Amino acid sequence: MTNPPLDSIREADGMTLRVALGAKPNMNKGKGRQIVIASPIINHLDMLKLRDQQETPYRRFEMLYAPVLNNATANEQALEKAIDELANAVVAFAREEGGIAVISDRHVSSSLAAMPLLLVVSAINQRLIDEGLRLDVSLIAESGQVASSHHIAAALGFGASAVYPLGVQVRAEEKYGDDADKAFKKYAKAAEKALMKTMGKVGLCTVESYIAANSSSLTSSIPMTVY
Repeated sequence: MTNPPLDSIREADGMTLRVALGAKPNMNKGKGRQIVIASPIINHLDMLKLRDQQETPYRRFEMLYAPVLNNATANEQALEKAIDELANAVVAFAREEGGIAVISDRHVSSSLAAMPLLLVVSAINQRLIDEGLRLDVSLIAESGQVASSHHIAAALGFGASAVYPLGVQVRAEEKYGDDADKAFKKYAKAAEKALMKTMGKVGLCTVESYIAANSSSLTSSIPMTVY
């Protein structure tokens, strides 16, 4: 049985993008409180506020690995090992503290490459489920791999609770200078409307019902360009 589709324009007043970050109530053994944000698409100021808050545990994890060039098999093994180690680190955080886990590819370099975002998010989400810790942590993806509304919808659908489109912020700063924050807000508003349209197609009125749904119907409803 599936939910009937919603008109995200007509039903906008009955839909919400509100997200509660942190361990779910009564699931975290009394450690920390949840932080409610109005949208899962956040900016650099929101990231700073989350970093500096004292309400719930917060930890950052590097979503990077050392690639093996000119050897596809060795590179595949290196990537798989790095993803496993990252997933284990997030699971350990969820077990010890719980709260907000940020995975970031901000510090890419000539020697460190970014892990594929969707592989990482889905691997961490599944590992948390297997360990019975999924409700103890919220995952935030800070990534230059997020550019379009499809990227955002896919990241949320596979397990991220919020997304900071790092590349969009950097591009806005390069192109608009002092008006970068204003430009980013316009981008976020358009992306939020696209996200609500996707939610409406599968009959979901709250983004928290969409997050970590792991359903192919959630992302297949969005046109995708293969490069």
